[in-house]
Amino acid sequence: MSDLQQQAFRLAASELGMASAAWLFVRETAAVAQDAGVAALRDDLGRAWPVLDAVCAGWLAGVHAPDLALDPVLPLLNSASRVVLVGHEALWVDPLLKALPPTVRVGLVLEGDPQTQWARVLANHGERLQALSLANFQSWAGPRSVLLTFVYGATESQVFVLPAWLRTTGPDVRMQFRSLLGWRILDVPLEIYPRWLVAADVSTLTDLKG
Repeated sequence: MSDLQQQAFRLAASELGMASAAWLFVRETAAVAQDAGVAALRDDLGRAWPVLDAVCAGWLAGVHAPDLALDPVLPLLNSASRVVLVGHEALWVDPLLKALPPTVRVGLVLEGDPQTQWARVLANHGERLQALSLANFQSWAGPRSVLLTFVYGATESQVFVLPAWLRTTGPDVRMQFRSLLGWRILDVPLEIYPRWLVAADVSTLTDLKG
């Protein structure tokens, strides 16, 4: 694994999200070098990036597109007045912002990889996505507010999520938002230790969809 490859993927993951960056790298690699290239990409970067490893494994097993269906989550979000995103995945956020009514305000908690250029992330979504922080996201709480995070794998008792989720959830937050929603976006299993992610008790969510 070259340092250049590692740096390139980390940059993409920091601004697009790990799953979105993984699909980008796998598609581009497959277009040039077919399945052999995807296998090589998995060998080179997969151990350092478990989400990329899972997407590579899925591609090699015949899964050639991410599941971007909004049907599982839209019923919980269309009636909300505010949606707070904990984590960012461009492939899923883009269609979600287009599908939500303009009356639904959407904020993003700017917490994650220190290398993330949040100004660029926000600029990609125009004025539709507003910046929030760990210090002020609870100002968006209310009976019609939803706290949403992306889930990269799940068992009966645990979900694999970004570390920021553990910093935004707790008994006080649970009482302030109508729903704490986990959107499961990775439909292939994590086969190696989920570096960059944390295991959270499934009870930190009130709803798990996808």
